Amino acid sequence: MRIRSGVVVVVLLLSCLMFATGLHFDEVSRFQKNELKIRLNFSIPYEEAKNIIQAHYPTLATDEEIIDFVKTRRIQRLETEDGLFFFSEFEENLFYRDPELRLQHPEWTEKTKPVVVSFLEEYVSETQLTNGFKPRLTPYFKPRTIVVDYAVSVPKSELPDTGFLKLWMPLPLLSPYQNNISILDVQPAEALSGYPVVDGDLAYLVLLFDLERAPDPFEFRYAYAYTRYQQHFDVAVDRIAPYDTESPLYKTYTKSAGGAFYDERFRELALTIVGGETNPYRQAKLFYDYIIDHIDYSFMAHSYYEAVQIPESVVVFENGYGDCGSQSMFFSALCRSIGIPARTTGGFQLFGDQLGSHFWAEFYLPEYGWIPVDTSAGQIALLTSGITEEQRSAFRDYFFGNLDPLRLTVQNDVDLTPAVKPEDVQFLSVVLQLPYVDCEHGNEAFEVSELLLTSVTERVRLIY
Repeated sequence: MRIRSGVVVVVLLLSCLMFATGLHFDEVSRFQKNELKIRLNFSIPYEEAKNIIQAHYPTLATDEEIIDFVKTRRIQRLETEDGLFFFSEFEENLFYRDPELRLQHPEWTEKTKPVVVSFLEEYVSETQLTNGFKPRLTPYFKPRTIVVDYAVSVPKSELPDTGFLKLWMPLPLLSPYQNNISILDVQPAEALSGYPVVDGDLAYLVLLFDLERAPDPFEFRYAYAYTRYQQHFDVAVDRIAPYDTESPLYKTYTKSAGGAFYDERFRELALTIVGGETNPYRQAKLFYDYIIDHIDYSFMAHSYYEAVQIPESVVVFENGYGDCGSQSMFFSALCRSIGIPARTTGGFQLFGDQLGSHFWAEFYLPEYGWIPVDTSAGQIALLTSGITEEQRSAFRDYFFGNLDPLRLTVQNDVDLTPAVKPEDVQFLSVVLQLPYVDCEHGNEAFEVSELLLTSVTERVRLIY
């Protein structure tokens, strides 16, 4: 699930609220926090949004024309008692949803050409499988070792004098395509609470600080290394074994739940998409193609949907747009609705020396395991100019049944929680990309959270 760097600071400002009575929140407090989540996502007032729209569409002169445009283009907005407010990233979404606007700004579609071309050379060339010494009987090959170093340093004078600060920090999750996980350093060592968790379905470590005893400056750091494999599945499509419909795996990943909610509408759409196809691999490929062709990529108001308890699969179904996480939840819901186990997995993708938040999907096939699917990555080819149709098709096709190794999986699905849950209401709990934060007191104006987020130094190294 993509979280833009420009709003990360503001996001965690809401993670720790008032603790006048400890960390036990009543319904009024929870309501207030959800209201804050909503206001943060929908922060652009109508007049400001109107100016933005008219800058790109100068022929829209009247308020009536603007409102009609907003409704027709399905622009995310929220009617409140204080007036009409727009999603904080709606301007960028105008480009994702409007091919004509992109044509007026060729620099917008040209910026991803180097990414597509270099990716095809690295992962889709004729020799990439043999160069990676891929064994015939495994889909995992060409390992890369990645080191991540995360540090924070802030002046103690800007922190509360007393109270505790508790953080849940993401780690690599052990899986067939991600292993050799090593915690290289945690400083201060005494801040580590319990053991790091790298198995199961959600990977994290917990840091606990007594702010009264914290040194000046207040600092913490943790570093880890892991090995990530490229994935390439050679599926004998016509010889897929039947599902064990009584297995815990099948029951868990075909039920309607959380972000992968589905109802009869989803099943009807899924059956329309697959037509007479009954093979689960081919059905999943049809869902992949449908999402790429019919669901517009758009940044999403994740905290709003969480606050008002609207499943993101429903948002995509009803509106026809979604980002990486939302599309993946929608894909999972379509698969589950007709009996294909599926889940939304991820955490981060490597961009140079930084981690960028990202999620994708997986569906399960007997005797093969979890097959990766990244619809939003495949859509990049449709939004890129200056490449051939052959390149466009190859890039699009790659992200069904294949995955590059420049990833960091933190969790196997959305809507997971640590064994010991945060007591505070989190700004976004559906995924662990930003740290979960519990702050005892002294953070009424969100100063602690802002300091932590604006003081991060992150370094990612690709060893080989």
